[in-house]
Amino acid sequence: MAFGFFGLLLIGAASAQTVTTIPPVGPTTIGGIVDLIQYLVRWVYIIFFVVAVLFLIFAAFTYLTAAGDPTKVASAKDKLIYAAVAMIVAFLAVGFELIVRNFLSSPTA
Repeated sequence: MAFGFFGLLLIGAASAQTVTTIPPVGPTTIGGIVDLIQYLVRWVYIIFFVVAVLFLIFAAFTYLTAAGDPTKVASAKDKLIYAAVAMIVAFLAVGFELIVRNFLSSPTA
């Protein structure tokens, strides 16, 4: 008999609770997914450019401290070339992304 009374109390307490829905996290549409990908790609570009600039500074420091040592001078020149190529590739990637976006977007009339 006691279990029945407590059971009724538990049922009443459980039915008094309101159930709230959990809001969705992240993108919920295709446009949201595209925006998220563009946001992430933009951050990758920024990080890539920052690393390339740091690499240029490091190569310049190596060149300045080489003191005429041919191996250090060659290493610094190689680092400068690699950094320049990395920045050119990053600029081309940004341009390629814009070209693809313009190609795939529907014309507005």
